Amino acid sequence: MATRRNTSIATSKKADLQRKFAGKLTVIRPFLAYAIPYYTVGGADTEYLISNPNNKAAKVTFAVFGKNCKIVKKQQFSLKPNCTKTIRLRAIAPDRAGHAVLVSTLSLIGHILYLRQDDIAVVGGELAGRDNLFTWPSREKSRTYGFGYRAIALGHDSLGGSVFVSNPHAMVITGSLVFYDQMCSPTRPRRISVKPGCTAEYKFPKGSYGYGRIQVSEQAVINVLHFTASSKGIAAAELLGESDKLTVPATDPKPGRKILFDDTHACRPGVTGDWTDYEKALINAGYSVAHHTISTVTLAALKKHDVFVIATARSSYTNTEKKAISDFVNQGGGLLIVQDFGNAPWSIPTREVLNYFGANDDNNFMHDPTNNVGGQTDDVIFDYQRNFLGHPITNDWKSFHVDAAASLSGGEGWNTIVETDDDSDPARRPAVIVRTFGEGRIVAFGDSNTWANHLIGNLENERFGIRCAEWLLFRI
Repeated sequence: MATRRNTSIATSKKADLQRKFAGKLTVIRPFLAYAIPYYTVGGADTEYLISNPNNKAAKVTFAVFGKNCKIVKKQQFSLKPNCTKTIRLRAIAPDRAGHAVLVSTLSLIGHILYLRQDDIAVVGGELAGRDNLFTWPSREKSRTYGFGYRAIALGHDSLGGSVFVSNPHAMVITGSLVFYDQMCSPTRPRRISVKPGCTAEYKFPKGSYGYGRIQVSEQAVINVLHFTASSKGIAAAELLGESDKLTVPATDPKPGRKILFDDTHACRPGVTGDWTDYEKALINAGYSVAHHTISTVTLAALKKHDVFVIATARSSYTNTEKKAISDFVNQGGGLLIVQDFGNAPWSIPTREVLNYFGANDDNNFMHDPTNNVGGQTDDVIFDYQRNFLGHPITNDWKSFHVDAAASLSGGEGWNTIVETDDDSDPARRPAVIVRTFGEGRIVAFGDSNTWANHLIGNLENERFGIRCAEWLLFRI
């Protein structure tokens, strides 16, 4: 790989809504998408009041997912300013718990009303709003929510309930659900697995009250419903959203030692073969290194290892492969993503992986006129006094250098641990970023040359590579 490069700007690919629904929904661009639940079991009904508070008409596509997780009703309509459309779900999808998707050109007000069979009054309701907005692909993956529950009546009535998880995405949602009762004791974790378009029910534990903690791999529609015997059905409803998110102290997985380099997707270790000294350094540090050579990346293959390394892939990972990588990290694995200079032939596939986890590269070269190797301003030297931020990876070593690297951008959940200095171009931009993701960890770095055979022996480049691996392996 050359170390002096063209810096032309690459155009980012936009998410394709129609692809995610395999042509089932008509695309409206620009659009906002709302995913909202319904419950029509036992003759109950759900009403959506969809209102347009804007000063111009909104174009709306509406789809209800029902039996066999398929769309059972789809329609398009125009909603005039300040008008409200009512949609009753019992007639569309009777005796089901499910969800619908609204795609609109404008922000809408959505009010969800629940009715019991034969009742003349509303028995439960909740507002659909920003908590129900989602995008394809989601900018944030793993989420944890908390909610209270009661399955012991306060009076002579009987009381129970369920958590309904709906999947508006084109990939399986996975996760876990744990209830903590009035004695502070957890139930056995329940595994969550919801296919695209489907809704799964998870009942409260009988004879207890307390709180539930649900973790899902993708943004989901999560509806918590309480039922009473006297009402013969639904008594209360709560829609979980951003205000219910929890930051739960993670229980670190057992420290690992198995590292897997991806040699497929034309990644650098397999294409150029010049990461062998980095591999030897990892082995000498007490870790094992294997190479993934089967064309498809699967969760089963990744789970045999503790860390997966993607270094400047030249061909794109499929959505299924990215989901497998996401699940691997979410379940406690480590992921090292190594990008390179802006707009290289291998930049876009690696950028797609970064984007999948809510990060990006800046599609550029980093330059430093005063701290470089041999006057080459893109051979930037980073040291602990000017560039390092507090983190286990940056402890116990002092400097490294890059050769034509891109700076990075981290969204929610990402933290910068190394950045450029004040006279760099760009100034004070991330060079190395990290995040926890579910139960796992991710490191992203903008230069694959640092650990190539011709540079890994310079300064403390080798030490830098080992520290990244140690953090991903939960050893520091």
